[in-house]
Amino acid sequence: MKNWIKKNKLDLSIYFGFIGIILLLVMIAVLPQYKSAVANQRAFNPTAIQIGNFSIQWYAIFIISGIILAATMAYYEFKRIDLNTNDLFDGLLIIVPLAIIGARLYYVLFDPAGKPESFIDVIAIWEGGLAIHGGIIVATIGIIIFSRYKKINVMVLADILALGLLMGQITGRWGNFMNAEAHGGVTDSKFLFNVLPGFVKYQMQFSSYSSNLVGSGSIYQPTFLYESMWNLLGLTILFVIRRMKFLKVGDMIGLYLIWYGFGRGALVEPFRTDQLKEILGVPVNILLSYVLFVGGGVLFLILKRVFNKEEKYYVEVTDYDINSFKGRN
Repeated sequence: MKNWIKKNKLDLSIYFGFIGIILLLVMIAVLPQYKSAVANQRAFNPTAIQIGNFSIQWYAIFIISGIILAATMAYYEFKRIDLNTNDLFDGLLIIVPLAIIGARLYYVLFDPAGKPESFIDVIAIWEGGLAIHGGIIVATIGIIIFSRYKKINVMVLADILALGLLMGQITGRWGNFMNAEAHGGVTDSKFLFNVLPGFVKYQMQFSSYSSNLVGSGSIYQPTFLYESMWNLLGLTILFVIRRMKFLKVGDMIGLYLIWYGFGRGALVEPFRTDQLKEILGVPVNILLSYVLFVGGGVLFLILKRVFNKEEKYYVEVTDYDINSFKGRN
């Protein structure tokens, strides 16, 4: 066990550091205002910093934190694979903004509330309204183009992207929590009341798009938490098995598509009350989760093994002893 910990201490530091930073951010966002929010029977303030007309929302802080944490993981993974870390930063500067644009445009396109009235309404990501499906689509296209330009194995980049997406989604959902959004319908489940932390139960009495439930003995289902925990489980599994001679290059992105697609389409989205527009009578997020992610992931893994049987194991393209392996800057 000691040898395993020593061998994987960097991975363990990244993993537990990631969880610790999320918990710290949640504490910083909630604790200073918890008592006053309860005393005044109001939701937590989603604004982190307010200086005159300038403000920074907790939603933005969680999103940016997720990107930074994912980039940190990717940086060390680039070193393991002996890739130029400058290429990583170049890619982040291009792909991250494109992914945010894709996520916003997807949301605006399928928002059931109707068409935006101005250009400001289209770009107002500080008010929430990012659909991860759009971000993944654009990020995937960006990765393919970028990898060809930089002459990097696209499957290796996709595997690293899979881990980064999970980290970003886990973190970003707590931004939804602060906005009192991305929740499900009303429930009085005793199980939820017994297992949920007090601050989560309190915030789940409020909604940014529905009536408040203060004092009713009921809460909105914390679907943001369901998705965050589901993705954390997926991240944990991938963090462990990627260091075993089990996954081949390209398998992690396929497993991510299956894991996230099933979780979002079957375990989370059906319970949410803020569905986007429907296609063929099915909310577009549920439809796309099944068709693009679950179907795409399964089909991708099958075809990959048919047409690329000689692909290396992921562990074969990484270096375990990263402490003595500097890689390229």
